Order: sequence, then structure tokens, then C-alpha cells
Amino acid sequence: MKEKVKYTKLLSKELYEFKPTVFIAILLATITGAALPLLQLLLSAFVIQWLLEGIAIQDYLINLLGFIVLIGIAQMGQHYFMIYVEENKNHFRDFMRNKIQKKYLTLDYPLIIGKEAQERYNNASQLTDNNETLFGRLVMETIELFSSFVGVLLYINILSQLESLFLILVAVFLLIVVVFNVWQVKMDKSLFSAKAANTQKLRYLRNVYGESRITKDVRIFQMQSWFKQVEDQTIDDYHAIHKSKVKLTWTESSLVNMGIIGLSALSYIRSVQLIATGVIPVSSFVVFAGSVTILAQTIITFINALGKMNTSLNETKKYDHFMSQGEVFNHKEGKALPDKAISIELRNVSYTYPNTDQPTIKNVSLTISPYENLAIVGENGAGKSTLTNLIAGLLKPDSGEIYINGIPQSEFNISEYYSLFAPVFQEKFLLTYSIKETIIQGLLFDEMKYKRVLKLSGMTDIISRFKTKDETKIVRAVYPDGVNLSGGQLQKLKLAQALYKDAPVLLLDEPTAALDPIAEHQIYQDYFHFSKDKLSIFISHRLSSTRFCDRIIYLKHGEITEVGTHDELMSNQQNYYNLYEAQAYYYKHDKEEVETEDEQIATGGVI
Repeated sequence: MKEKVKYTKLLSKELYEFKPTVFIAILLATITGAALPLLQLLLSAFVIQWLLEGIAIQDYLINLLGFIVLIGIAQMGQHYFMIYVEENKNHFRDFMRNKIQKKYLTLDYPLIIGKEAQERYNNASQLTDNNETLFGRLVMETIELFSSFVGVLLYINILSQLESLFLILVAVFLLIVVVFNVWQVKMDKSLFSAKAANTQKLRYLRNVYGESRITKDVRIFQMQSWFKQVEDQTIDDYHAIHKSKVKLTWTESSLVNMGIIGLSALSYIRSVQLIATGVIPVSSFVVFAGSVTILAQTIITFINALGKMNTSLNETKKYDHFMSQGEVFNHKEGKALPDKAISIELRNVSYTYPNTDQPTIKNVSLTISPYENLAIVGENGAGKSTLTNLIAGLLKPDSGEIYINGIPQSEFNISEYYSLFAPVFQEKFLLTYSIKETIIQGLLFDEMKYKRVLKLSGMTDIISRFKTKDETKIVRAVYPDGVNLSGGQLQKLKLAQALYKDAPVLLLDEPTAALDPIAEHQIYQDYFHFSKDKLSIFISHRLSSTRFCDRIIYLKHGEITEVGTHDELMSNQQNYYNLYEAQAYYYKHDKEEVETEDEQIATGGVI
């Protein structure tokens, strides 16, 4: 119960933050929704009363017109409030989607990696998918719940004036509806897996009918009758699964109708008795008789609305679970960033990914001097990218500490800390901007630096092929006149981004994987020239590309096993030597040519 109260407060808070006037619209829609049926009953009662009293036709028409105008105003008001709600429920859904997306963009990186993290985001995001999901239906569900609740109270009060026995009968009727509603929910849960499996099987069979790859088999092996038997059996299974549900629904409907008949009979009998004795006027018969039917319907609506709201509160847990995630890194005021050459030191750093038993990085200690060009090499899965992610502040060590100029990484504001790094990661993802905007990324424009970056990254030649040069839009799926860049072109564009940021630490995590060895070697040489006044960390699976580095570390199973220059590691003839020789043999003796970069503009791309 405490959890339900908590989530009720949370949803109310989100609605208020979105637009406080929504509550006024909900209140007015609730009042008109509950009052309109009563006003229509009263109109019928007054018409009979006026006729029995024999009032003048002029007064009759004036009274009738006044009542119709009152009902019309109420209907127009309800219609306006519902239009207002209809418009704002879409805006509210967008508001909540933006809130979830903003949270996702500001979450610390460790909170968005891994299967569980992705599920948390997906579960929250799906609540805004359409008007059938939580944040699309919440406002309408709230109106339905409150309107039916007010209606139940209103019509119980009316009928209790006719006969106090109604209170007991209504309570019994309400209990029956509640019991069957709970029973229905439990049955739906118990049948869910069977229904899902049956539906999946039937969907598969119907998809198979249109599968061209098996048409010859179907005819040669005369499989038509077999398919029909399987489908008929699946349909029979469907009806068997739903049989208990149908019986329960039929029983519920029968009891509810019997209840309505019983309440109506009591209402009719008691009304006639009171009319006969002169206690109530004849016109009241319409009100009391009509109230029974409306009450029964309102009770059913209220119970169903209560069940829907209970489901919505349960779904709110997914939203709260995502939005209530805390901070991993320091987002408060931190130490001032170094204004001199950067050095990095790792002391006994270890890291294990969520839901894994073995650490990816094991007790690594390493010092990287200012302006040093360091290469991190090793076989796939050795932990190279994880190590750079730890240094860049994307991951937090489970143990140990990383120091920047002797200051612990944890003492810097993480957003400021990121400004120290210009990375090029393995993953290539482009937003739908122009090439120029993609390279600059919102930074101040420096034309000389920009042109230098284009040349060093190899983008000058690529841009020259396009009609609109660096104003060319990328990702053709969004801009029909845009271009989709090939893998090699994407690599060069991402290099240009890192070079333009001009941060004191450069991180290259296999940025030239899509290029041939000769092109890769040339880009690394250009990059090396650009990075003379920076600390640079290179990761490459091609060891020949890292020969120019001041120092090379070899990672194996998350541990540093070798450190030295290329010549030193070759002379040691250990893991580095073996991997280097294996790659050299491949390039010297493999008969298949190494494919060069496709210089054509590719038809594929990423968004």
C-alpha cells in the first residue's frame, strides 16, 4: 500500500510539473461526467412533473428550454474539457519522453551499459510509446476513475433515500463485481504464457504460408493437408485455452445482470409504494428507476477503472526505477583542471563488468608521462578498450585509483574532466548534421585549425567530391540530398572530430579498423605529427601501426605482461613478438589481396 501511495504522489507530481491546469480540467471533466446522466434523468422527471401539474404551455416551454440549455452547457463543457485533455495527454506523453531521454543522456556511463541497464531504459521509454501506454492513457484513466467514483457515491445517495436496503444490496453487488474482477486478473496472468505461445505458433503458421522458399516442398510433398491439420489443432487449442475465461465472463455477466434486475425490481416496487402513499411524486419514479441502471454501470466502470489504475501504478515502478538512479561520478564542484602538461597514473586499478565473474582489468598499475605516445596492444578481449574507458572517466574502477597530475580522478567534476580527452572510439555514430557541423560539434569555429584538421584527417579529399563541400548533410535516410559515408570515410570524419576538439589527451581506440594497413599507417603518421604537444594513447590490433609510439604495453587477460618500445618487445620474443610475427606472415604470404578502402559513397550508413 505504501508503494501505491508513493507512486500516486509521483504521478501527481509529474502531472503538476507538466501543467498544473491539467488538474482543473480533470476536476471539471470529472464533475460533468458524473453529473450529466443525473441532469438527463432530472429533465425527464421534471417534464412529467410539469405535465401533471398542468402548468401553462409558455412556462412549460421556458422551463424546458432552460433545462435543455443547462444540459447543453454541461455537455459543451465536458466536450471542451475532453478536447483539452486529449490534446494535453499527447503533450504530456512527449513531456515524459523528453524527461526520460534527458535522464538517459545525463546518466553516468556505467548506468547505461549492460543488459540490465538497457532493460531499465527500455522499460521506462516504452511507457511513452503511444496513447495505450502509461503516460498516454494516465489522464483519461484518472478522469474515468474519479468520474465513476463520484457517480457511485451520487447514485447510492439517491437510492438510499428511496430504501435503506439499497445500501446492503449495492454493497453485495459491488462485492460480486470486485471478486470477479480479481478473478479475471488472476486468470489472465495464469493463461498469459499459454496464450502467448499459441498466438506465436499461429502467427508463425500464417507467415509460413507466404514463405516462397518452401513453396516447392509444399507441392512436391503434398503438405497442404498437414498444414491445415496443424492450424486447425492450433485454433482448437486457442479455444480450449480461452474456454475457462469465457465461462468466467459468462458467469460474471449473468450475476451482474441478475443484480441489476434485482435492484431495478426493488426500485420499481418501492417507488410505486411510495407514490401510492403520496410520499414521493410520480416524476421521482424516473429518477429512482434510472439511477439503478446508471449505478450498476457506474460500479462496473469504477471497478474496471480501479484495476486499470492499479496496473498503471505497478508500471510506474519501471519509470521510478529508471529515474531514481543516482550518480556514480562526482557531479559537484571539483578540483580545478590542470593547466599544464598532463600525466596519468593508474594504481592497482581493477574493473569487472556487471553480471560477470571475471575482472576485465586486474590490478593494473601504469604511469603515462606528459606528451608521451603510448600504445596499448593485445589480443581481442584483453581489456584494451576497457582500460581507455577507465582512463577517460567513462567507467569507475572497482578498486584502485587513477590520478591526473597527482590528483585522484574522483576529485574532479566529471563533466569538466571529460574536456581533457579527445577520443575516437570503435563505434561510429553520426547525427544528421553537415560534415562541418559534425566536425566542429558546437565548439567555436577556428578556420585555420579547421582546415588543418581536414587535411590531417584526410577529409579534404572526401569533401572535394561533394557538390556542397563541407556543408553536405550526412545520413541520407533523413536528408534525401544527403550522403551516406563509407566505413573508411566515417573513420576519417571521427578522427577530424577528435583533432578539432584539441584536448590535451588523445584517445584512439582502433579508429582506422576499416582502412587497409598502408592507409592506416599514413593516418597514424599524420596523427603522430599533430599530437606532439599532447599525451596520446593508441589502441590498434595492427602492431605495425604502433611502432612509432614512445612506449607499448601488451595486455593479456586484463593484465600488463610486457612494457617497452617496439624494438625492446621484439627482442624479448614473448607475446608481442609472436603476435607481430603472425601478422607480418599474414601480410607477406596471404594470397588474397587486402581490400583497399571503398572510395565510392556507400549506399548504407548509420543514424
